[in-house]
This record gives sequence, C-alpha cells and structure tokens, in this order.
Amino acid sequence: MKKIGLWMYENDNGINIKRKLVSILQSKGYEVHADFDMRECYLKNSKVYTKAGYCLSDVDIFYHMNADEQNYFQNDILRLLELSGVHVFNGYQAFIYCKDKVISNLLLRRNGILVPPSLFINNKLNHEELKKIIDEWGTIVLKPRSNHGGKGIVKIDNYELLCDIYDATKSFMTDYYIEKYIPFNQHDYRVEIFNGEVISTYCRGKNGSYKTNISSGGTMQDISVGEEFKNIALKAAKILGITTTIVDMIVSKDDGKIYVLEVNPIMGIFLEEGMKAGTKMPIQENIPESFKTDNIKLEKIVNYIDLYFQKIDVSHK
Repeated sequence: MKKIGLWMYENDNGINIKRKLVSILQSKGYEVHADFDMRECYLKNSKVYTKAGYCLSDVDIFYHMNADEQNYFQNDILRLLELSGVHVFNGYQAFIYCKDKVISNLLLRRNGILVPPSLFINNKLNHEELKKIIDEWGTIVLKPRSNHGGKGIVKIDNYELLCDIYDATKSFMTDYYIEKYIPFNQHDYRVEIFNGEVISTYCRGKNGSYKTNISSGGTMQDISVGEEFKNIALKAAKILGITTTIVDMIVSKDDGKIYVLEVNPIMGIFLEEGMKAGTKMPIQENIPESFKTDNIKLEKIVNYIDLYFQKIDVSHK
C-alpha cells in the first residue's frame, strides 16, 4: 500500500483540515500516518521514527505544514527524513532557503527580484559602525532570521536605540539580520502559490506603524491583487524552488516599486477554518468569497500526491 506522512498544524481549527485531508487520502486507498509530533521523532540507524516507534522513513511521500511548532531539532528531522529516501514537499533545501531571511534575500536579489537593502553582521561591531547603518538608512528593521508571524521584528529609527539593543543582546546573539525599512501604505499584498500556480490573493492591514502579520494584530482585507504582484510572486517561488508558499509584498511610498518582504517556507493558513476559530482573527459570519480557498488547497495537496504516485507507477513499468 502507498504510504503518506503528514505533519499538520492543529491550532486555529487546523485539526479539522487535518482530519479532512486524512479522510480524503484514505478514501483513495492510501495509508496515512498523521498522529505524531515531529519534535518528538528520532533517528536510529539512518531511519526516522516517531515517538511511538513507527518508521517514518517507510512512507513514500511526506507533507508538512506546521509553523507554530517548528524548532531546530524538528528541522533536522525533516532533513534526515528526506535524506533517508522519502519525497518531502516542501523539500528541505527550499524550505530552509525560504525560512532563512539572509539566504532568501540574497538569492532573490541576485535573480532580479526587488528586496529591501540588507545587512548580515556579527556581534563584534563598535558603536561607530552601528552609527553608519543609521546614518545611511535612517530607519531599519531588525529581524530574526527564521521566526514567523512578526515575532521578534523590531523597527529602529535612531542610533541610541540600536546601540542599546545591540549591547543588551550581543552576549547571546552571534549575528544580526538588518533590513532598511521600506515605508508603505496601510496594507501589504499576499500571493499564495502551489506548484507554479497562483491559488489565492489577499491583503493584510497594518496594526501600528509597520506590522501586518495576523499574529501581531494585522487584519485580513479583501483587496484585489494585480497581475504584476502575481508574476513577481511566481518568479520568487521559482527562484527559491519552493512547491507551495505565500509571498508577502509591499509598494514603497518612496519610489512606488514592489518589494518582496518574504517568501514563506510553507503554505498560508486555511483561511475559512481560521476565521471560524476566531483565535488569530475575528470570527466572520459572512466570509468573503476570495477567502474561501480551503477546498482548493486540499485539492491541490491531494492532486500533488496522486500525481507523484502516478509518476512512480509509470517509472516502474
């Protein structure tokens, strides 16, 4: 029997999506393994096992979508699972390229995508060198390399504050990722992609002066996203080799150009169930049609898995 591994988020009504996906796949005759925590897996004799002892390296294909429960050990397990012979999507290299803002910024810029000017520095700089950063860029954004949801992002607009933060953290921080702050209007733009195809678009309104993340208080906005944004997002996803992602963009108030802020390492949340949960966004009685993409996402995941096994079957004939 063809075997599938799934590691899905369960908060924000994700448990309902997980159950639906498992049910659909089982109805097609697949053996599905989804009741485990990747953070509790282990490697033994080059094979990955769940805490309960099931060999995940025996599955044929593995899908992961769980932003809030990721950690460094789990990322290592993901890599080891792929190296043990399992087809993983999103694949480990693309996942890490997107997850690490230093790498993604570099690759996007080298391939013609407009991204904020950036710096990657160590913890040995003196105050005069820090002053040069503020003098050149005025306002900067200090970003953790791999967090999501806006957590740990700090906007800094003066030399004294930068020095205070740097001095307070350099004893346990070995490096810092800094971007020039690009001022933008009241919302960002998001384009969700699956395997080279745009599957949804929407915007998020600001909470405060610069954060739009829903986890940080941003608001969902049913605003049209134009073709230029879609084309940029598709190109960015292709550059980073990511199968399914959601690309975050803004329009600069200074030059009117589109900047890519992030190519996320996983698909965006299932919006309909998320809105029904009311945990990260208010419960909506009448969900806009453009947000009703849960079934589309489920269909894309299932079709990808079906196509993978079809290709395997053909190659074995």
